[in-house]
Amino acid sequence: MEMIRSHGGGCAFSGRGDPMVERRCARQRLGIVGGMGPAATARLLRRIVEFTEASRDQDHLEVTVLNRPQIPDRSAYLLGVPGAPSFVGPLQQAALELEALGCSVLATPCNTAHARASRIAAVLQRGRLLSMVEATAGLLAMAGYRRVGLLATEGAAASGVYDDALSRRGVEAVMPDAACQRQVQAMIYGEVKAGKVPSWGQVMPFLAMFSQVGCDAVVLGCTELSLLGAPSQMGGMAVVDALDVLAASCVAACGASVRRCEVDRSFAERLRPYVMDGAAVGEALLSGGGEQCAALQAS
Repeated sequence: MEMIRSHGGGCAFSGRGDPMVERRCARQRLGIVGGMGPAATARLLRRIVEFTEASRDQDHLEVTVLNRPQIPDRSAYLLGVPGAPSFVGPLQQAALELEALGCSVLATPCNTAHARASRIAAVLQRGRLLSMVEATAGLLAMAGYRRVGLLATEGAAASGVYDDALSRRGVEAVMPDAACQRQVQAMIYGEVKAGKVPSWGQVMPFLAMFSQVGCDAVVLGCTELSLLGAPSQMGGMAVVDALDVLAASCVAACGASVRRCEVDRSFAERLRPYVMDGAAVGEALLSGGGEQCAALQAS
């Protein structure tokens, strides 16, 4: 096998005549800006492995992870907490680092950070940022869901990031009332981020509330909630974990095959065909052009 020089993350071997190597070389390298939080990042990487159709190590994606837990709190900044620093510049810097390492598809397992996804993607010259919010909203719309409950941080809720993505597709977003939202925030920050993962039973009252107001689906719009291990359906509603959407979308966006049995375990039946064919991936890839490379944004 002939050695060749790798340019921009390409294959390091020519692999002529070896179909397995040729398929691998045709794939795109994935870069993950992680640490928001660290446990959610580890879960995303595991879920990417589980969603990849593979019979050997070489069938899996090449992935580079920058675990950056020091990135400022996204909710604090979006809520305008006095003195809270912006997370946008650090995320832009991490995205550029991953691009320089040859990653052409980028992802970050933080729903709240997607309130500034277009700003983060804008610095990229060649890479594209895969938006978990756009992918999740796209899947729900394609599958015909029309009234969707959202469990997310106060920052994500206040930013309207999911409201916007869903409403553009004709889907209504339903938020918890103020008291319930405070409970969700306390669960995320007071328990999961502190290393004390609550039981799924603690989420049940929120699902019951959404069911009572006519929701046909609920989105887990915070990757800390993904650690609870949600069922794919409950009380007649689809339960959609945005982290699982991101994981399956990463597999499809990078050119690998999505594992059907894992999709069947993880998604309600109406969603499965759209997850398998990567239908929502194209519209969820945000490109840049490097317009802001000279001065990373602070807002």
